[in-house]
Amino acid sequence: MKFSVVDIAKLLLAVAALSWSCAWGQAYPSKPIRIIVPFTPGGGNDLYARAVGQKLQERLGQPVIIENKPGAGGNIGAEYVAKSAPDGYTLLVAQNGLTMLPWVSKSVPFDVQKSFVPVAIGATVPMAVVVANALPVKSINELIAYAKANPGKLSYATPGVGTPHHLATEMLMDMTGTKMVQVPYKGASGMLADLISGNVHLMIGAINSALPLVRSGKIRLIGVAEHQRLGHLKEVPTVNESLSGYEVNIWYGLMAPAGTPDAIVNLLSEHHHAIVSMPEVRESLAKVSLESHPTSAAEMRKIIGAELEKWRKVVKAAGIEPQ
Repeated sequence: MKFSVVDIAKLLLAVAALSWSCAWGQAYPSKPIRIIVPFTPGGGNDLYARAVGQKLQERLGQPVIIENKPGAGGNIGAEYVAKSAPDGYTLLVAQNGLTMLPWVSKSVPFDVQKSFVPVAIGATVPMAVVVANALPVKSINELIAYAKANPGKLSYATPGVGTPHHLATEMLMDMTGTKMVQVPYKGASGMLADLISGNVHLMIGAINSALPLVRSGKIRLIGVAEHQRLGHLKEVPTVNESLSGYEVNIWYGLMAPAGTPDAIVNLLSEHHHAIVSMPEVRESLAKVSLESHPTSAAEMRKIIGAELEKWRKVVKAAGIEPQ
């Protein structure tokens, strides 16, 4: 079989690329790694980063520095990573809000799929439907029936337009043909305070912020938005049991700048999977209501693609204008 000059050139380039990729993987890491958290310290993004970062440092033998770069709803930190060198030394804590951004923001300084390469998802926070005690509903079916009987009279709390709380509720309304009124707040404290007082009727949000108030009897938990019931809350039904196909959670994972060598991405992904599967890490995450759900890089890519399409449809159906 004869090879053309072009064929030989392509073969040489492929061999060179493979050798270069392997060399990267063998030499990496040779200096500290930074994990950029695009939000303030103390939240789920930050807690996840520190739990993973500590073990990653032990396994790789290099310092892993957690650096918070908050602002613009996470865009500042994400843009910083997108523009960083694709060498595996600057990583982003990504969360599902990234898959909503393109549809609710007029200007996003990066492309969620093209500016980053997925490493892995590591943890999720279940979202839950909680209602004010004064609202006469004790189940998802009762909530849907009440909302249908009282169109536009129920109010729901969110941290603002385009947030997971907002779009999760818009999806619920779209699937049930109901209409409720959004009440945006600046933070969780205001949302929960008004839910306790009954000034707002319901909220779909992260279960970790609501659970202490549920346990103290100040608000009522009527459903979790997961595929199956939670191990520590077996008595609480999923929304999916009443409304087939309704599933929403907040996930946290790692991404690297686009162009990062596959050998490095694969190495990080393998370590990440092992770390998040450790009993002590699972326990540490569980204490702050984060559930360990490690994925591969390929699985994370698939999830991002599916969620981008999912939220595109929700935003379009709701008639939400990009801000």
